[in-house]
Amino acid sequence: DIVLGEMKSTVFSAVVVSIGYALLGWDFAALLEANGHMEKEFELENLPSIEGITIAVSAFGAIVITIFSGSLLDWLGRRAVLVQSSLLLLSGGLLMLWSPNIYILLLARLIVGSGSGLVFTCVPIYISEISPSTMRGLLVTMPQFMFFIGTIFSYCLIFWLTLMPSPKWRIMIGAIFAPSIVYLALLVYYLPESPRWLVSDGKISEARVSLQWLRGKKHDISGEISTIVEGVDFISDTAIGTAQAQSFSRISSSQIWPNNTFYWHLSDPLVDLLGSIHETMSEATGSRRNSFFPVFNSFSFPEHEHMNEHRDDNSDQQTRGVYYAGEANNGDGLRTSLLSQTANVEVNDTNTSFTSEGSSSYLRRHGTSAFAQEFVASFIDNDIEEEDEETHGMALPYQPAYRYMENTRRHPCRYRILRLSETADMKSKWRVLLQPGIRHALCYGMLIQALQQSAGISVLLRYTPEILEQVGVVSLFSDIGLSPHSTSILISALNALLLLPCITAAMLLMDVCGRRALILATTPILMLSLSVMSLSTLVDMGSLERAILFHLALTICFCSYVVGLGPIPNILCSEMFPTKARATCVSFCSLSFWFGGLLSAYCFPVMLSTIGLGGACGIYALVCCIPLCLVYYRIPETRTLNLELIAEVFKLSRQLPYVQ
Repeated sequence: DIVLGEMKSTVFSAVVVSIGYALLGWDFAALLEANGHMEKEFELENLPSIEGITIAVSAFGAIVITIFSGSLLDWLGRRAVLVQSSLLLLSGGLLMLWSPNIYILLLARLIVGSGSGLVFTCVPIYISEISPSTMRGLLVTMPQFMFFIGTIFSYCLIFWLTLMPSPKWRIMIGAIFAPSIVYLALLVYYLPESPRWLVSDGKISEARVSLQWLRGKKHDISGEISTIVEGVDFISDTAIGTAQAQSFSRISSSQIWPNNTFYWHLSDPLVDLLGSIHETMSEATGSRRNSFFPVFNSFSFPEHEHMNEHRDDNSDQQTRGVYYAGEANNGDGLRTSLLSQTANVEVNDTNTSFTSEGSSSYLRRHGTSAFAQEFVASFIDNDIEEEDEETHGMALPYQPAYRYMENTRRHPCRYRILRLSETADMKSKWRVLLQPGIRHALCYGMLIQALQQSAGISVLLRYTPEILEQVGVVSLFSDIGLSPHSTSILISALNALLLLPCITAAMLLMDVCGRRALILATTPILMLSLSVMSLSTLVDMGSLERAILFHLALTICFCSYVVGLGPIPNILCSEMFPTKARATCVSFCSLSFWFGGLLSAYCFPVMLSTIGLGGACGIYALVCCIPLCLVYYRIPETRTLNLELIAEVFKLSRQLPYVQ
């Protein structure tokens, strides 16, 4: 297990990029309050609502930039796009501070919306790619925590400004430029590039440096960098035959999972699958090879025994060779290293005779990193020239043609790893999206992001001050000497502050209980609280009782949301796609998020004027049933799985018993 203290650089990098979500939270809370003051200053009371205009312009900017964000992330890299997002937020904040007329203001909102779109798409991708599998859920939940940090600071500023005779609305929304400067400085001077993007771009030596810095100087990254290299080109391209999948689907579920227990519904069936498939098939066929996951065939042991015969008897460590990658696609003919790694790997366990029954226990004991080391080791022979540890990242000279052809014939899979960049260029990005596992995952990701916004909780969060005034919660605090509006702002800030312990609990539980368990446990509570809110406004009761009941149900609603349906869709979308398609797929998921949010923002005022607040809450409770069913029947558990294996899992999502 990876100790949190050993990952200080990884954790701090996640905190740095999550500041972008704090800026989103700041703008989220400040915009609605500033809209009323804009109407008065620009004399727009008789024109269409300025609130609808500003929201539409911001959403338009986010949608347009999100369309191109996938290509930008693959072309420029994660770090460069994050820097661009900070520049957009900074320039937009300065324009909003100035904004002499409505046109400059709308231009500023367009720029801020574009920066928000980049932040929303890129931050979860970056954090998921730098995080170890045992901490990925915790760190990808960090942006949600920072979002409410920004919301609290924004409410505090708004509360202070509302105490003045003439609140300065430009400061409310334009003050975002100050934290944007800090965000930009940290991104430029501190943040490393994503190792997985560097590998996908053919910069293996730079990826090793970045990963070593993230994990710490004492951490052995040889297994992890091997897994990343495989995942970019080899593992994600591994085909699972239709006949094999059908034969697997005929296996009774009782042979794989204890599906009569409650644990089977909420726990991690795919991790159980990865561990039990060897035992199941070996008992049925007596085979020593895994026919469903070809990458698992690295546990074949004739090769291991053959390699061990050529090893030095007095050596207990194996030096990884340095691979030559051919010419980089940079036009200057430079020779780059595609797999430059010289690391000492312990072979105490690799000398053990493996069987198909023993491979699952090895995987559970050592994790997927050790599994990847064994897989890469099966391709390495003693004919490859070895280098010293001091030559990290250096490329080998050209090998003679006959030597290269001999090595390719001996290890045909090595050619696929060496020609990684060419393979990535040959395959169209859009064809990759049509692969079965990626196609299914993309559909589920877009659907769950749209449903998250359609559930209406984000709208309730945005309109919390107005809702509290309408229901009568503000009247409970009339004795404190504040105006009703200032009181509603103060209560909203306290509500946001109360959510921080809930988000902290979600961060700690995300890698313990898993994504499925949390969302399946909290969504029914969310539906129940929305139903209570609806009934409290429809049933005839005293104003005091209604205010107390509604506020209590609203608080429970927000708390259950930030533990389950709030952060988990972002986590799932950032981890269930392979590296070569992750940016494009997440951009599609972000598009569905923005469209769903725009639809919800425009429908909520209409529902308030027609069916009232109670009817709107009732509809939101019904909508929450859809993501609950989607997760229960179609979304597998991704906890503890490496990013390079999750995409393979979705290839079987239609054949597994628990999703039928």
